Amino acid sequence: MGWESGFFTVDGLKHLILPCVSLASIMLPLFIRLVRAEMLEVLGSEYIKFGKAKGLPLKKIHYQHALKNTMLPVLTVGGVQIGTMVAYTILTETVFQWPGMGFLFLEAINRVDTPLITAYVIFVGLIFVVTNTIVDLLYGLINPTVNLTGKGA
Repeated sequence: MGWESGFFTVDGLKHLILPCVSLASIMLPLFIRLVRAEMLEVLGSEYIKFGKAKGLPLKKIHYQHALKNTMLPVLTVGGVQIGTMVAYTILTETVFQWPGMGFLFLEAINRVDTPLITAYVIFVGLIFVVTNTIVDLLYGLINPTVNLTGKGA
């Protein structure tokens, strides 16, 4: 009742900076390359050329038309990479000496605690399933041609 975690204080948030940067820096180059490659591919499309010929501002063409179509593969890779980032938390927890699920998993492996190893693997699998479900639902928001109701398939 009187116990507080300390994560939601200014000092606790300062201690989150380096672990967050280390987790983000693992995934950032992949997303930068993917967005660049997809934008170059989309900007060479016919509808972009028609938008330029129509006289639309480049800012509108880039952000409203090209970036929207670029987001589909980025969203797909992002959904898979969230599950991969869970695996990298084991490394981050070890480096920064934070007890968490990753540290618990390593201890379970060292002690051959099969039920705990199984529970962790099921938990990571559940994260993959939930993330991919959310990604599929977000497809309908980004691309209006994706049908979420299941009719017309």
